[in-house]
Amino acid sequence: MEKAKDILRLSLEMGLSQRETASATGCSLGMVNTVLARVQESGIKNPLALETKELGSIIYPPGKGKTKAELDFEYIDREMKKKGITLFLLWEEYKMENPDGCMYTQFCEKYRTYRKNNSVYMRKFYKAGEKMLVDWAGLTMKYSNERGIEKTVYVFVAILPASSYLYAQPLADMKMENWIEGHVNAFEYFGGVTQILVPDNTKTAVIKASRYEPELNRTYREMADYYGTVIIPARPNKPRDKGPVETGVQIVERRIISKLRNKKFLSLEEMAEAFGDELEIVNNQPFQKQPGSRRSVFLETEQHELKKLPVKRYEYAQFKQVKVGFDYHAALNKNQYYSVPYQFAGQIVLIRSTLHIVEVFFEGERIACHIKNTDPRKRFITDDSHMPDNHKAVSDWSPQRFISWAAKIGDKTKEYISSLLGSREHPQQAFRTCAAILRLASSTTKERMEEACALAMARDIYSYSYFAQLLENQKKQEPLIHENLRGKEYYKEAGHVG
Repeated sequence: MEKAKDILRLSLEMGLSQRETASATGCSLGMVNTVLARVQESGIKNPLALETKELGSIIYPPGKGKTKAELDFEYIDREMKKKGITLFLLWEEYKMENPDGCMYTQFCEKYRTYRKNNSVYMRKFYKAGEKMLVDWAGLTMKYSNERGIEKTVYVFVAILPASSYLYAQPLADMKMENWIEGHVNAFEYFGGVTQILVPDNTKTAVIKASRYEPELNRTYREMADYYGTVIIPARPNKPRDKGPVETGVQIVERRIISKLRNKKFLSLEEMAEAFGDELEIVNNQPFQKQPGSRRSVFLETEQHELKKLPVKRYEYAQFKQVKVGFDYHAALNKNQYYSVPYQFAGQIVLIRSTLHIVEVFFEGERIACHIKNTDPRKRFITDDSHMPDNHKAVSDWSPQRFISWAAKIGDKTKEYISSLLGSREHPQQAFRTCAAILRLASSTTKERMEEACALAMARDIYSYSYFAQLLENQKKQEPLIHENLRGKEYYKEAGHVG
C-alpha cells in the first residue's frame, strides 16, 4: 500500500506525469495507470486521507468471478527472511501484478497455513543475518594420542536459523578459550557476523543466569564487542528460544558424530579434518521439504546480510581484578608482576592479558601496557616511567627504610637485606621480599635471624621461601631444653644410681 500512496502523492499532490511517477517509485507505467484510474473511478477527491484498508479496497477490489492467481509461497518465504520485508509489502507487490488476486487478510492466512505445514523448518521466524545460536553438543568424541592415551573431545555447534546453515568443530575442552575459538572460527566459516549471539545459559558464557539481566563472562562480552555483535542468552526454561540450535545439535550428533564413531583418530587435528568433510556434506545436502540446501539458501538469502569481519581476528584475553602492591606492581600470577604508575599503588585494578600483551585498567581507563614476559627468571616487569622521582617508593617505603629496619636486628641481617635490594634491576622489585623476610623476625630470635642471613649470603640465595626454610631447619636442629627433661648429669648423682 505504501507504493500506491507514493503514486497518489507524486501524481496528485506534486503534479508529476505518470511516466515521471513510475520512474520515481520504481513501478511500471501500467501499474501507475491502474492505481490512478481506480481512484478516479471511485470519485474520491482526497484518497490520501483514507485509512489504509479503505484505500486498499478501492485500489485492489476483490475479483468478481475470476480465477485468483496462485501464491508463490516459496518466493514469499525467501523474501520474508530479508531485512525490511513485510507481508504487507509482498501483498502490495502481488496485487499490483494480480489486481484480481486475494485480499490482504486472505493472503496472510494462506501464508500462515503454508508455514504451519512446513513447520520442520519454520517453527519460529528468523530474519537473515539477525541471529547466530550456539551450544555444545551432548555427545562427545574420542581419539588416542601417540602414547595410546584416550582423550575426550567436545563439539561446538553454531547455526544461522534463517537459513539453517551449520558450523561445528571438535575442541579439546569446554573452557572459555575454546568457547571463544569456536565462535571466531564460526564467524570466519560464515564469512561474517550476525547482529545477535544467542548462547544457552552455560557457565562458560553466563556467570549468573537471569531472565531479564543475565551476567555475562567478561571475555565473552569483549569478544562480542570486538565483532560488533551483542549477546542475548536464551531465557531459562524457554526451549523455543534455542529450538534451531537444538535441532542443529541433533543433526551434528546423528549425521557427523555418530557416523565417525567407529573411526580411529590419532590426533585432534586428524579428527577435525574428517569432521569438516562431513560438515560440508550436511550443508550441501538438499532439503527434503523445500528447494535447495543449507548452503544454497545461505548464499541466496543470508550471506550478504552479515556484518563484515574485522581485519584481524580476535585475540583471546583473560581478565583478573587485583590490588596494586605498595611497590606499584600488579600481580598477573605468583610469578609475574607488572608495574603501573606509582600513583595507583594500593588501588584495585583490572588486568587484561593476551598471549602477547598485558594491559592494566583503572576505572575503565588503561593506565599501563606491557609486552608479556616469557622469561621465567624475570618476575618483575617495570616501566621506568611508572617510578616516582629518584626511585622513591610510594608513601614512606624506600630502600633506606628496609636497611634501617634490618640494622635493628643485626649486622648480618642489614648486610643481607642490602644485598637483596641490590640484586634486583630496581630496588622496588625487592620490597615485597624484604618486607616478608623482616617480618619473620617477630617469630624468632635475633640470633637465629643473623645465622640465617649469614648462611643465605654464603649460598648466594635471595628468596623469601628459601630464607623461611632456613629458619625452620634451625628450629628442628636445636636441642630441646626443658626443666622436666633429665640430662646425663642427673644420672651421675649417686642417689640415682640403681
